[in-house]
Formats: sequence, structure tokens, C-alpha cells
Amino acid sequence: MTIVGFVAGYAVPALLCLAASACAYYFYCLLALRQLASRGVEETADFVLGSGSALVGALQLRRELLPFLRWAGPPPAAVAEIGRAKGGTLALLCRAAAPDALVISLDLPGGLHSGPVPFLNKGAWRLPLLRAMKGPAQDLRLLDGDSRSPASVELFGKALGGRKLDLLFIDGDHTFEGVRSDFELYSGFVRPGGVIAFHDIQPGYEKELGVAVSRFWKEYPLPGERAEFIADGSQLSYGIGALRLPG
Repeated sequence: MTIVGFVAGYAVPALLCLAASACAYYFYCLLALRQLASRGVEETADFVLGSGSALVGALQLRRELLPFLRWAGPPPAAVAEIGRAKGGTLALLCRAAAPDALVISLDLPGGLHSGPVPFLNKGAWRLPLLRAMKGPAQDLRLLDGDSRSPASVELFGKALGGRKLDLLFIDGDHTFEGVRSDFELYSGFVRPGGVIAFHDIQPGYEKELGVAVSRFWKEYPLPGERAEFIADGSQLSYGIGALRLPG
């Protein structure tokens, strides 16, 4: 059999089948997210950590994120995340927030710390999935850009429109300088008594990937009440460090 014959006989049908499967999975995830928009955190966690994880997964551990959300207090009226990756954490923050909450997601799509295959987390094709995560009466603002850029900080402030955040989830640039910058630039947007959380406070991958959230969490003089949510003390990475600001 010639190469042309092989491609026509086997490779093309296989690629068409793969494309059809990918399209079917995309619309399955889109429909599921729309249905979950009016449901609870537990059901959403089942999906983004289960059957939807390949496309709209959360780079989280259920035994950490859900207890943290309960600890954070009443459903926030204004919540934001820095670092979106596949968007699964965004879906969970939307479900944990008030029905009419303002939800802001700032991300550098395709950035180094946006998941195992970063380039898959960018592109206009993702927008319908992300927009489907918000509740019917919620106001979702999707901001793209480097969180350290003055332009991104300005956009973030404009999206808030003078309001203060009840909850800020920092899960973007995981280097020491990156997480410090995110805290210093955006903590001022959080109200007194509000909550700021940092993901990946467990040690791991600093030498390989520069992940130094653990060092920041231990060394930086953070104000307020601290709490840690770690599923297994021996695990590499993951873990949520939460800070309730004074006041």
C-alpha cells in the first residue's frame, strides 16, 4: 500500500473520528456547565473534577477547595481569581458566590503556570465555556493580561467599579516574585475582614518550575488570621493557604 493510500484509508477517517469526538465532548461540557449554573458547589465539583476535567477541569483537590469555601464564610457578593487555567476553579467560585455576585477572572491564557498543556487554555473557542459558568444573575468579567502589568491592574479596578472584594483567590504566576506581586497589587481591592487565598502552598517543583508559593506563604509577613487546607501533609504542591484580613 502506498503512503497516499494509507492516509486515505486509515489516517483521514481516524482524524475525522477524533475531531467528531472532540466536538461532541465540547458541546457536552457546554451543556453541562449551563445546567450547573443554577445548581450547587458539590454538583459542580463532581463535574469539573470528574467527567468535565479534560476540558474545564479545576487544578484543585476537592478535599481542600470545598472546605476552604465553607471556611471563607457567607456567599461572597464580589469574588475574583488571578489565574484561570481550564476554568474549573472559576466555575466553583461562581457556584460558591451569591446569586447576583460580581465575579472577576484575570488570566494570562497559555502562561507557564496555566496547566500541563498551557496552549489549550487560550483561544476564542473557550469563551462560550467560560461564560456558561456564571449564574443567571451573576456579572462575570473575563480579563486577559499579565497580572503584573499596570494595564491589568487598571482593568481590574474598572471591573470592580469602586466595590471591594469579599474573596480573592490567587493562583496565577507561582514564582516567589509572581505571587508576591499579585498579593501586593491586588490585596488592596479586598475589603477589611475579606479573604485572600493562595493555591499550591505545599512545597514542590521550585527547582523544576520555579513554584515558590510555599516559600512565600512561610516567609512573607501576611496580616490577619491564617488557615491551611491540605489534604495530605506529604503531598507535592497543592494546598490552600487562606488569609482573613483584619477588620
